[in-house]
Amino acid sequence: MRLLMLSWRGPHHPAAGGAEVYTLQVLRELVRRGHSATWFCEQSTGGMLEGIRVVAGGTIPGLYLAGRRFLRRYAQAFDAVVDQINVCGFLTPLGSPLPILALIHQRAADIWRYDRSPLRRYIGPAAEDLLLRPYRRVPFVTVSRTSLADLRTRGWTGSGHVAYNGIAPDRYAPPPKEPVPTLVFLGRLQAPGKRLEDALAVHALVRKTIPEARLWVLGRGTPPERTPAGVTFFRDVDDRRRDELLARAWLLIATSVREGWGRMVLEAAASGTPCAVYGTPGLAEAAAAVEGVVVEPRPEALARVAADHLRAPERLMSLGARAAGMARHFNWRRTGDVWEAALSACTQKNHNPIERPPSAGRAGNAARRLL
Repeated sequence: MRLLMLSWRGPHHPAAGGAEVYTLQVLRELVRRGHSATWFCEQSTGGMLEGIRVVAGGTIPGLYLAGRRFLRRYAQAFDAVVDQINVCGFLTPLGSPLPILALIHQRAADIWRYDRSPLRRYIGPAAEDLLLRPYRRVPFVTVSRTSLADLRTRGWTGSGHVAYNGIAPDRYAPPPKEPVPTLVFLGRLQAPGKRLEDALAVHALVRKTIPEARLWVLGRGTPPERTPAGVTFFRDVDDRRRDELLARAWLLIATSVREGWGRMVLEAAASGTPCAVYGTPGLAEAAAAVEGVVVEPRPEALARVAADHLRAPERLMSLGARAAGMARHFNWRRTGDVWEAALSACTQKNHNPIERPPSAGRAGNAARRLL
């Protein structure tokens, strides 16, 4: 199958996060299976990336119009289009010449309440609902049962597929743990929905009973002007360094308002580090999958559980070993199986592919030159 992925950020976008990691891994797996993939996104340069053709589509807001023009112009070169929604998609249900499969990790929903802009806090939820309305009958893929149930309650009636994040188990070889109790938090520092301030509050409360406890904060962005005692910020570390730090920590804490799935929980578990998290959408589901602890979303509740765990290192090691075993059930091969099934159903049932005359003409020739 010849697949076109339309999405906002590309793999090398400065603000790329879990959604872009997921997209890259899915396309990589599909290419490995013999499909072809083109990724149209906001990117400074295009080119080939592990068998995936990346097309630099410009910047927001013109990116979305450019994506629709690209789809119309080169439709003859593809069999299906995946419209990835990050609050706003490319509105492909409004006139796409190709079968459509929507990819949505989560609705922003509660996250709007934490936006720093009063205007976005006010109009964000209504604008998102309006922009998602055209997708309600379109087949879609999401990354957790939590997101699937949420979309169903919002009127999404199209066939839905849950394709979880995966990991590459061979990549994780846990080193020895730190000699002192160490918490770790992973998330973009400037993303209000990650609630870094809650993680810092958890650490401060833990230190009241375990003075030597430390907190490592891993993520892109600028840390606070004043670094609290016992806290270390690791900014923009590469994957290898991040995996090492996750594995050396004793316990992952996560305080997000919501997640599509909670990929950091899976990565920490694969490294032998258990988790204690807020019981928020997506995050709670990911934690439960690796026997993590879920608490009500208050720093006091999370601090209490974290302190109990840090006082029992042998129990933590046992929890980490079990978590690592459970994390291995999540792999990109299984994710690829779901994607192939979703794409097959999409092209056979939802839409009729555009007719392709024996000679594609000028548009087809241009597409061949591009692809």
